[in-house]
Amino acid sequence: MDDLGIASENQVILAWLQAEIESVVFQQYLAGEPPNPVYLASALRAARSPNLRDGDQNELRRKIVVKTHGFGLGIKSFEGLANDIQWRRARVTSHEIGEMLYASGHPAWAALAPVTRKVAEGASNVGHVFTGDQTNMLVLALAVRICDSHPMPVLPEIICLRRPDDSRLVIMEGHTRATAIMLEAHRIPQVNVYVGASPSVASWAYL
Repeated sequence: MDDLGIASENQVILAWLQAEIESVVFQQYLAGEPPNPVYLASALRAARSPNLRDGDQNELRRKIVVKTHGFGLGIKSFEGLANDIQWRRARVTSHEIGEMLYASGHPAWAALAPVTRKVAEGASNVGHVFTGDQTNMLVLALAVRICDSHPMPVLPEIICLRRPDDSRLVIMEGHTRATAIMLEAHRIPQVNVYVGASPSVASWAYL
C-alpha cells in the first residue's frame, strides 16, 4: 500500500456520492415525491462535475450522504462510530483489494464469503453462489464493463476503515467495485482507496 497523504471529509463524501449517483433508484430517491428536477440536477452536477473548492457543492454532497448513510452522525452506515475519523488516501494493489474484508451484517456478502469475509473469496464465488438479490448481477455487469471498456472506466475510490486490533481493512462503501476489480485484476493492477482510522472503529456495528 502506498500512502498518498491526508484526505478530507469532502473528498470521501464525493467518492461516496459518485458511487451511487448513476443508480436510477438513487436518482428517484433524490428527486423526491413529487419530483424536484432542479434539486436532482444540482445533485448530478455536484457528483459528475465536482469542484471541491465550491462550498455550496460540498454542502450539498454532505447533506445527501449524511441523510442517506449517517456520515458523521454515528447512525446507519456509521453506527457506532464517533465523528473523529481521520482519512487518508492510498494506492493499493489488486492483491490487497482481495485481502480486504466485507463489512459484516450484509447477507449478500456473507453468502459470497462465508469462510474468510475476504473480497478474494467473494470474487471466486460470485459466478456460482446466488446471493438471493441483485448482487451477483451487479458485480458481473461491472466486471464486464471493466473488461470491455477502452480506456478503462474511472471508478470512485473504495472507502474502508482500518481495524484497530490487526490493521485489516474493512470495506464501508465499494463492495461491488472491489469484487468486480478482483475479477478483472489483470486489467486493474492498482486502485485508489480512502482509509479511515479512529479508536471508535472498534465499536463500529459492521466491523
